[in-house]
Amino acid sequence: MTKRRVTVSVPEDVAETLERQPNASAYVAQAVRDRRRMDEFRALMADAGVQLTEQGMAEARARRLQVQAQWPHERYEAVRDRVRQHMQDEADDASRPAA
Repeated sequence: MTKRRVTVSVPEDVAETLERQPNASAYVAQAVRDRRRMDEFRALMADAGVQLTEQGMAEARARRLQVQAQWPHERYEAVRDRVRQHMQDEADDASRPAA
């Protein structure tokens, strides 16, 4: 993978976080990828007629935390891993060129 150097200005608290990282470039790259995935998810939901709001996201997060607290740790981890794998498979399929 080709890499490019990019210079950015960040607030002090962000700079402090980056300075504590063993590999600030990897940390930033992952954060950008995570944000890009969330932006793509929001766009996909908007295309399906679903508007994600901060309130709705907070309510969903609260429901997830309730389930997490009620389920045995192994069950929750297994379901979370299956969902993550499915999402990764979907992302991989979307990034492949059409045949």
